[in-house]
Formats: sequence, C-alpha cells, structure tokens
Amino acid sequence: MPLTFLGLFAAMWLVQVFLLPPAAQRAVVSWTSTNLANLAVDPVGTMVASAFVAEGSQAALLVVAVLGLFPVVRRFGNLRAIVLVAVSHVTGTLISQGIAFVRLEAGLLSDSVRTISDVGPSYVLCAALVAAILYGHGRVRRLLAFAAWASLLPFLFEGLFSLEVAAVGHLVAMLSGALIGGVLLLRERRRAVGATPVADVIEAAEAKAVHAVQDVQDSLKPNPAPSEA
Repeated sequence: MPLTFLGLFAAMWLVQVFLLPPAAQRAVVSWTSTNLANLAVDPVGTMVASAFVAEGSQAALLVVAVLGLFPVVRRFGNLRAIVLVAVSHVTGTLISQGIAFVRLEAGLLSDSVRTISDVGPSYVLCAALVAAILYGHGRVRRLLAFAAWASLLPFLFEGLFSLEVAAVGHLVAMLSGALIGGVLLLRERRRAVGATPVADVIEAAEAKAVHAVQDVQDSLKPNPAPSEA
C-alpha cells in the first residue's frame, strides 16, 4: 500500500510539474478539490483523486508519507491500513465540508466557499502519523512519526478556531486515525485471547492421537517367547 500510494503521488507530481502548463495545473486542482461543488457532483471520484494531487511541497509530503504509512502497514497489514487511512480521509472531508455547508446556509460564509481549493494527502497522512505514533512497532519508528507530525503542527491547525476547512479536516482525520487504530488493536487482542483455548484443545487432541497410535503399535508387537527351563 505505501509503495502504491507513493508511486501514484510521485507520478502525479511529475505530470503536474513537467507535462502540464500552469493553466492546466490549476484546472486539475480545481477538478480534484474536495469542495462543496465537486462533492455534490462526484463525491467518490473527487475524494480519491484529491489524495494524489497537491499544490506544493510534494517532496516533503513524500517523506511524511514514508514515515507514516510504512509503520501503520507494518502494524496492521495492508488491508486494515487502507481502511484506517481511507475512512479517516473520508471522515475528515465530510465533516469539514459539512461544517462549511452549515455555516454557508446560516449566512456565515460567502458562496465562494463552494469552490475553494482543497487538495492533497494531508488527511491520509495525519491519520497515518497519529496511528503510527500510538500503535506502531519500534521506538525509532514512533519517534520519527512524532517528529514528522510535530513539524507539521504549525500548518495543520492554522485557522482551527475560525473553523477553517483544512484545519477541521486535519483534526478529524487525526482523531479518526487514533480511534480506528484503537479499534483494530482491540479486535486483534480479542482474537489472540480467543485463539488460545482453541490452540490448547488442538494440542491436547494431537497428544491423545499420538498416545493412541503408540498403544496400537505396542499391541501389535509379538510377545516375547517363554524361556526354556
């Protein structure tokens, strides 16, 4: 999963930089932004595409992705890691944009909020970093994830108290990553506890089978001839 994500994100970065003129780059950002206008037309496609498009700092985002995604996959495996980051990305998007929609309907925001630029993998990376910090294997990996998370803090929560879309989305994605990671860990521990009695039963059955086979073999052995006086 991390290699696939890094490959797609890097490929999109190269396309933006080397193949598209500035006007086309702006069009891609506008088309993939998870704003109210795009979500109303194509919510699934928009949320998927937006995770692989960024307006800048792609190199730094690639480093952060390495520090966040690999520890999460190492801890939970590919499938569960995909669930963790995907659900966090979707939740961060829906709640942040939902708050913007409510504020727009209440007259607190101008209609321009419908078409704001909102792209990038930051929700995915926020969830992955928090999950890596809380649940990752190895102190070094967790410290590296924490260092990456701390370096992004000045940008992640900028405008939170004024309910800016990006800041709200980052916070929700972090909380989602922590919650989903905790649920996955709890389920993992419950399965481990539940598997112990089954393993004991299997081991006992194997021991009984070995004893039974040994008894059969002993019964088939010829009795020793009686000694002559």
